[in-house]
Parts: sequence; C-alpha cells; structure tokens
Amino acid sequence: MKKILIMLVAAIFCSGIAASAQDMSEVLKAGKKAPAFKLPTPQGKMVSLSDFKGKFVVIDFWASWCPDCRKENPDLVKLHSKYAPKGVAFIGVSFDTDREAWLRGIESDSLNWTQVSSLKKWKETQISKDYGINWIPTFYLINKKGQVIGAFITADALENALSKLSF
Repeated sequence: MKKILIMLVAAIFCSGIAASAQDMSEVLKAGKKAPAFKLPTPQGKMVSLSDFKGKFVVIDFWASWCPDCRKENPDLVKLHSKYAPKGVAFIGVSFDTDREAWLRGIESDSLNWTQVSSLKKWKETQISKDYGINWIPTFYLINKKGQVIGAFITADALENALSKLSF
C-alpha cells in the first residue's frame, strides 16, 4: 500500500512538472524582441511597452480570478519594492473581463504599479497570442533594448533573473 501511495504521489508530481513545461512551451525565447502593445489603465490612459524604453521591464500576466496569480502577488509586491527603486518598471497585464473584479484585485493585493487590461477573455486578446501565454501567472523580464531576457511562472524564478541584472 505504501509503495502505491508513493508511486501515486510521484505520478502527480511528474504530471504537474510536465503540465508546467507544456504551458511554457509557446513563450517567447530569450533574445527575441518583445512584441509592442498598447492597453488602457483603469483610468483610461493608454500605455505601451515603448513608454518604458531604456528600462528593464517586468510584465506580469495575471487575473483576479486566478488563484496561482493571487498567491504569487505578495512576492511580486516585494520584488517591486526591491527593484523599482533600481529602475525596473513593472506592468501588470490582466485577463479579467469584469472591471470591478480587476480593480478589487489591484487594490486588495496592493499592486501599486502600472496596470492595464483590454477586459477581454484571455485567449481572445492579441497580447496573449503575441507573448504565447498559456498559463498565468507568467512573468516576462525585458531588457533595456526591448528584448526578452526570460519568461517565468513563479516570482522566485523571476527574482533569480532580476538578481543577475547589472544596473
């Protein structure tokens, strides 16, 4: 019985790893130019990636209805506090369709950086197609030249990449 339980746990663990690898299979590879986008903030101001030219940029793809996103947000807030003073810009791209839920998520999780959303379903957005988003949260790190440094599904992995930057 114990062997069966161990095998079951191992199978579940391995399937989770495989699912994560599959979910990240379409993300942009390091060195690729980050696709341009222009999306509105909650106040209606249009924001584009080019607004952050010359800065390292973290793009956080998330949604208020995503439990994994909400779980990672406290760590992302810590990363913002640590790296924004060093000149790293953060942009939250939400896949919420309900404006009020989006705003509540921003407020309750203290996401005090640029937030944008088209308020369209995830798979219907051009940005999800352009960035190959098959899993959220997904974090992209973009260099000062607008090229992808990497894509990550945990704040810990993002922090590892951020810690290697030269400011």
